[in-house]
Amino acid sequence: MTTVVLVIAAALACVAFLPTRTLSLPRPTRRAAHPDLRRAIPGLVDALAAALGSGLSLSLAFAEIAPTLASPLADVTRRVAASLALGARVDVALALYAPTIAAQDLAPLTVVLAGFARSGGHVAASLERVATLLRGRLALEEERSALTAQARTSAIVLVLLAPIGAAFFAVAMPDYGATLVGDGLLFLALALAFEICGALWLAYLVRRSTHTVDLASFLDAVVVGLDAGLTFERALAGLVDRVPSLSRGRDARRLLADLSLGVPLASALRAFATTADEARVGALVAASARFGSPLARLLVIQADAIRATERHRAEASARRLPVLMLFPLALCVLPALLLVFLGPPLITLLR
Repeated sequence: MTTVVLVIAAALACVAFLPTRTLSLPRPTRRAAHPDLRRAIPGLVDALAAALGSGLSLSLAFAEIAPTLASPLADVTRRVAASLALGARVDVALALYAPTIAAQDLAPLTVVLAGFARSGGHVAASLERVATLLRGRLALEEERSALTAQARTSAIVLVLLAPIGAAFFAVAMPDYGATLVGDGLLFLALALAFEICGALWLAYLVRRSTHTVDLASFLDAVVVGLDAGLTFERALAGLVDRVPSLSRGRDARRLLADLSLGVPLASALRAFATTADEARVGALVAASARFGSPLARLLVIQADAIRATERHRAEASARRLPVLMLFPLALCVLPALLLVFLGPPLITLLR
């Protein structure tokens, strides 16, 4: 029985290194919303756009759409409506959504509604852009997760093979367990070391295939600020301030600091860009600032193109993943299996 407990503990320790769910966007500082709840957020934005388009005030719009939402969102929306009715600022009232909605999903909505509360105007088109942004981001995350689901499951099964097999033999053959934790303790330690190395290797491969810098969603969030009447710098600053865990957030803050110190926009963007896509976007922003051409539509086109490219990259990475997993299988998992399965019988024969 002691052997079974040790083997199960080793299995849990190995599986702890494996990711059960990998997000395409950076890890939020707060608890992320449940997937079903995240799917309801674009509907909230669409309903809010319709309510504001009919002439309601911001507080009345939130109060009217609250009964149409699912329970967690409905309760928070009522509190947001009450906070706005009492005179709270838009960003303070929308901060009530923070435990329910991830920061990267809440930031574009806050930028648009803060601009609407400050200067008025037609907000429906901007809110539609926010809903499109949220749907596109969620669809890309789900597609990446689906493409790597088989690889994640295979990785967990591979890591569990040796512990499950050892537990089975320990129950079926009492001498096996006594030998494994007695004379075969060295074999058990080596097998555990191979298992941990294999789990770390597999986890690295899975995370590398799913974790990418989502430049398309980053651009969409900036476009939302541009549609709300902000300049590129103000839109980027609003996004950075509201999403502390923003991908490339440190580089974006350095870009804003350079601009505030008077560094030319073209030079600051060249320092920010580390990939060909970022360099192309930086050139578009610099050209738009130089010639006065509208930037939002250019960034929308670039975001759509980058998102399509990211889908192709995710598909190619998912196809390469099973081949890459053969190396930890051969170099770590199989040696652990041989040590656990053949070690105690070999010791018994040598006696």
